[in-house]
Amino acid sequence: MNEIPKMVAEKFNLAPETAERIVDFNVGEVKGKLPDSLSQHVDGFLAGGADAEGLLDKVKGLAGGLLQKF
Repeated sequence: MNEIPKMVAEKFNLAPETAERIVDFNVGEVKGKLPDSLSQHVDGFLAGGADAEGLLDKVKGLAGGLLQKF
């Protein structure tokens, strides 16, 4: 996940440590709002690892299930 804080630091002209704290805070907030079955995959997704596909599949399934309710 080192790429994201680096991009934030460059885009907003922040110290790398500040950007890292901002990204960590936001990731924590997002993970806290997701169901456990999805939040456990967020770190892998952000790192671009193998979990990224699994998380996308779960999100697609969740979204499909929500759309069927309407």
